[in-house]
Amino acid sequence: MRSKRFSPSCASRGFTLVELLVAAALGIIVLSVAFGLVITNRKVYDLDRGRTALNQNLRSAFDMIGADVRQAGESLGPDFPAVEIVDGGDADELVLRRNLSDVVLPVCKPISCTKIYIHDASSSSRPECHLVDGNGNGLDDRQEAWREFRCAQDGVPGCQRNGREKVRAYLYDPVVGKGDWFVYRGDTMNRFRIKLTPSSWSRSYPLSHHPRLYLLEERRYRLNGDTIELVLNGDASNPQSLIDRIDLFRVRAQMNNGSWKTALGGRDQWTDIARIEVEISGSTALRGRSLNRTLRSSFFPRNALSH
Repeated sequence: MRSKRFSPSCASRGFTLVELLVAAALGIIVLSVAFGLVITNRKVYDLDRGRTALNQNLRSAFDMIGADVRQAGESLGPDFPAVEIVDGGDADELVLRRNLSDVVLPVCKPISCTKIYIHDASSSSRPECHLVDGNGNGLDDRQEAWREFRCAQDGVPGCQRNGREKVRAYLYDPVVGKGDWFVYRGDTMNRFRIKLTPSSWSRSYPLSHHPRLYLLEERRYRLNGDTIELVLNGDASNPQSLIDRIDLFRVRAQMNNGSWKTALGGRDQWTDIARIEVEISGSTALRGRSLNRTLRSSFFPRNALSH
């Protein structure tokens, strides 16, 4: 028998060096494209996550401010500055106040450093300074309401008139539209006065101006550095840090006549406010890139409708 002659076409062929190089090059190209897509998608994901976190940061500020704007002016009259705006350029301050009690006490005698008299039976021109005793127990109903509020703050049953419970209250002059905070630390029923601890009085309070006392809640929003702070009841030494990485905090009010005010307070009628516009700008750094976001929203002090 004759054997067949060997032919390359009849045998299995391997890859040549050129074919291996071409395949390797194509593989590198495919991997490069895929890796580039992964990196790009990762950057897009990180940017979206950064923007989302920044938006949530700003919106949380609007949630808090909006809730307080809507409550501003509760149990307060038109002549009390329930809404105040301090123009600071890109770092404004927004002050929102509401009364925690329907009872407002008059000031009936000249003020001293440690006490304020809220009764004067001899004053014929000041009927609000006369005793109000609806339940016939010989004590003024308004002063009893203040004492009950003070005692309720610590949840102490049977609180005494001069107990340890303390609350911050507000002395207000309606003529100049200004006031002072003080610590209401007790009361003396038989002399119809309240005992207090003021840090200092910033001004005089003539009786002709009919000054008044309020159990007030004040919430002051301000930008300190890159942080929005909340100052409660005039206690500027203990601010609460709310939101950081803030570049701008602007507030203005549109009045019912269509005009805009970047500063509001004093004797301005807060009941004439049509809306309060708040603008907040924040930024953050992500992978060497700066992200910036500005949000603007409007709120309405609904208690203005009750006047």
